Amino acid sequence: MDAPHDLLVFGGTGKTGALLVGKARARGLRVAVMARRDAPGLADTRVRGDAFIAEDCIRAIKATQPRAVVSLLGGRNDKGARVDAAGNINVIEAARVHQPGGRLILLTSMGCGEQYDAMPTQVRQMLGEALRAKTEAEQLLRTSALAWTIVRPGGLTNDEGAGRYALSEGPPPWPAPYIARADVALAVLDVLADPASTGRVYTVVGAA
Repeated sequence: MDAPHDLLVFGGTGKTGALLVGKARARGLRVAVMARRDAPGLADTRVRGDAFIAEDCIRAIKATQPRAVVSLLGGRNDKGARVDAAGNINVIEAARVHQPGGRLILLTSMGCGEQYDAMPTQVRQMLGEALRAKTEAEQLLRTSALAWTIVRPGGLTNDEGAGRYALSEGPPPWPAPYIARADVALAVLDVLADPASTGRVYTVVGAA
């Protein structure tokens, strides 16, 4: 694969990730995606790899030499193993060593980190495992020398995007307006393009 690329995406075959890849390409960015299997629209932009394997993440970064990395990894693999911590940690470590000082956007979830205790009990019971795993990855990223930003979306829908969103720092809004995945993708790209977002943690929800 020819290098360098503007953007390397981990988790780019998921619903939100695929929208992010499409919108990034529409902005003229040269995008690569690390994925375990073929997916529509990836063609020669795919680097084959599994985020559970640290060497695969390293190889993807070396092959693409990205200006920036975005990780949207979440959920479980075919064997039921959760990627939210292990996969994202592999991505962060690979970028830290092989893309020192580089840009990395980590997409996690509202309710991670310092927001966890503010979540309703029902949310913590349903999503606690995932939120704690994502928080583990966030904590590692915060201590790295990477130019990082964390984006925590609220509840997601598959609706057509409205082309707008509400981005905030500090305590999360509750109840939080749901947000279309397309608008989360838009927010990530806008954050990526803003140098002032480095070292900041944002919550993104739907805008009226």
